[in-house]
Amino acid sequence: MRSSFTLLMLATLLSSGVGCGGQPDAGPFGSPQPSALLAPFAGNWTCDFEQTLAAQKAAGAPDEQIERLRQFHAQHPELKMLHTDISITGDVAVGAGVPSSEYRFFSMHQHGTKVCGKAWHHEDRFDPGDMSKCLVRLMIQNDCLHLDLGMKDGQLDMNDKDMLSHPPVESPSAKDCEADKPIATEWTTFVFTRKT
Repeated sequence: MRSSFTLLMLATLLSSGVGCGGQPDAGPFGSPQPSALLAPFAGNWTCDFEQTLAAQKAAGAPDEQIERLRQFHAQHPELKMLHTDISITGDVAVGAGVPSSEYRFFSMHQHGTKVCGKAWHHEDRFDPGDMSKCLVRLMIQNDCLHLDLGMKDGQLDMNDKDMLSHPPVESPSAKDCEADKPIATEWTTFVFTRKT
């Protein structure tokens, strides 16, 4: 049973449009911080089912896994997206829908052809208690946004140095990059096309 506060918050989100792809500056975690490094990724993006499956297969996902995803989505058309649509402004990516998700990027840096870094992820951006940390890589290829996510398993460590130090949006170099280090789970790629 949802509390009356939660229902009030959902009603507020729906009326403001935030839960339906609203702008990130309407969120409770403050306004997005500008970033020249992240500027090429700004805008509204739609997850492309076929391109995402092709990218995941190219990254090494077994045929059986791709086929399971294809069958699951064929049987559940209401869950047609592999990832919600997102809107990127500055250091924030907001997911469409209710609840609205959020990635807040930090320690971002150029690493070869990709922009790497980390993000605080909220499945529900208006519930700070569900925050998790992930590694991220972004790249524009053939006018599409490729978002690689390395979600870390387990509870958030309240003594995490990134939690205590509040690192900036942009990192001066890739020397401390964690993108190539082993993480608890594998990378997952999502491909997005620009909304028109």
